Amino acid sequence: MKNIWLEFVLAIISSINLLSSEIPDSLKIRYAPYLNPKYNLGLELNPGLILYARGQKATVVSTGFSYFLKNRKSEITIPIVYEYSKNGDWFHYNYGKSVNLELHYRKFLMGKIGGIYSDIGIKYNYAYSEPSDDHENSESKLMRRLGLGCGMGYRIFSDDRFYLGIGVFLGSYLLGEDIDNSTGLSSFLFTSDERSFFTIQLLKIGYAF
Repeated sequence: MKNIWLEFVLAIISSINLLSSEIPDSLKIRYAPYLNPKYNLGLELNPGLILYARGQKATVVSTGFSYFLKNRKSEITIPIVYEYSKNGDWFHYNYGKSVNLELHYRKFLMGKIGGIYSDIGIKYNYAYSEPSDDHENSESKLMRRLGLGCGMGYRIFSDDRFYLGIGVFLGSYLLGEDIDNSTGLSSFLFTSDERSFFTIQLLKIGYAF
């Protein structure tokens, strides 16, 4: 287990170094990895995940909205993940759907919007599924839970208004139905029946305006 965590940390560090090295020197001097001060809103989407889920006969949309505070040091963001599948390969049930809605406050550590940030937020999870025909003794499953978590990440902005971020967010569900008991409801990536949660943000592209 320790080796897995070590490999994960090394991968994060390598990704940060790679993203930083690919920025032109002229862009580093002007804005990157920081946001141009005239933009205060952002919209994010993970197009790779949409294509991957289609290959698994599922519909998954990972998006988000951001408000960059005028103090230029922090951000309020609302990540949203929607999952839907009629195929047992995704939810392990014949039919399933899930919504993960989060609200985060991110503080950038370099004094500007960009680079390394710390993260604190809340997460709401709604999930519902129905058993397939070969699970006649199983019942439909429903979860509605609210949790608290923290994390950290890294953002790079370009003066073309596009940005790329990586990050981790982990925490625990504190309120909701059956948060202490397994319900057997889980998806392939984003919905788990465990009390704790752990989310990795990769390949999500944003646009500031």
